[in-house]
Amino acid sequence: MLGVSLRCACATAILTAAALPASAQTIKFSYPVSSESTMGQTVSHFGELVEEKSGGSITVRPFPDAQLGNEIQSISSAQGGIVEMAVTTTAGLASLVPDFDLFQLPFTFSSYEQLDTVTRGPVGVAVLDKMEASGLKGLCYWDYGFRNITNNQRPVETLADVSGLRIRTIQNKVYIDSLGALGINPTPLPFPETFTALETGAIDGNEIANDVTRASSFYEVQDHLTETRHFTTISVVYASKTFWDGLSADQQTAVQDACAESSVYNRDIINASSEETLQFLEEQGMQISEISNENLQEFRDAVAPVVEQVSSGLDQQLVEEFNAAVAAAAQ
Repeated sequence: MLGVSLRCACATAILTAAALPASAQTIKFSYPVSSESTMGQTVSHFGELVEEKSGGSITVRPFPDAQLGNEIQSISSAQGGIVEMAVTTTAGLASLVPDFDLFQLPFTFSSYEQLDTVTRGPVGVAVLDKMEASGLKGLCYWDYGFRNITNNQRPVETLADVSGLRIRTIQNKVYIDSLGALGINPTPLPFPETFTALETGAIDGNEIANDVTRASSFYEVQDHLTETRHFTTISVVYASKTFWDGLSADQQTAVQDACAESSVYNRDIINASSEETLQFLEEQGMQISEISNENLQEFRDAVAPVVEQVSSGLDQQLVEEFNAAVAAAAQ
């Protein structure tokens, strides 16, 4: 009887193993914002697509709210193979690949259509490919939406209105220099520290996408919002090169295709929710201000020297291709 039991147990084990996908992988996916945000929704959708396209051989386990570290820490963890995948703003990645600063240049994009055409085209791919030298595999671009200025001091309708405001920003030279050129006092802070800094008055305001203002409840500690649309919060989905190289060719294709499809999904939900999000923030007590085209030109003129300086220090062939792509997509 014991021999029969052993044979049955072995047969069951073999059948169970055969039913499981070969080379099953779990992706720990790090991202810095709430699971309720458009980014969180995109990560969830990506996970569903990966599991479907890989035939169940890859499972994505999301870690929102910087549980596995802020953006800079997530980059390091992915390089070391501790985290399999993450999504990080191009601003955070520019220290590894300076050409990501092309996407930080203020007031460069006037619409999401123009932005998507450039990031999903040859220029966007060329910059992603430069990540491999740093032990990362760039896969695609997602987005949080255009960045806008919020603050607790006053409505912002002219360039003079932002003068002296202590505004939290990302630790990125282009961001810091651009905001400084506008007369703002830029204050780099890790994202998880922002709410408390706003609540205690350590800073006056923030520059962030409306969706993040909503998802992170910044409206509870901010009075004014102006849609300056000065930066685009483009983010890169990337994998640890060590992890990526360990996937089969079919698994790599599944993850790459899921990333591309999720990019379209990401844009769709941002567009679908933008007006409702602005209405929600207004209902929560935020005063929404607008900048006229004439006044907005003052902002553009103020940052022009920063754009020129940044562009001069990057891959000049890529800069030419980028500018041509931006111009072509604007038509």
